Amino acid sequence: MRFFRSSIPRDSSASAPASASAAASAPRAQAAHEAAHGWLRRAGWFVALWCAGVAGALLLALPFRLLMHAAMR
Repeated sequence: MRFFRSSIPRDSSASAPASASAAASAPRAQAAHEAAHGWLRRAGWFVALWCAGVAGALLLALPFRLLMHAAMR
């Protein structure tokens, strides 16, 4: 999903690694960054859906609470 990615294009010549070991670790660093970003996105969805579930349960219980309140008057 390109919505969360930076809109600034990367210049491959500006970030060229100085050694062969740096060149080998660059893809691993990118993969680690994407994995962390994926975890954060999944956690965000979990929190959003949990909040939606709690709100739905409250809305489902609201008419019964109002009926009880009216019956006790």
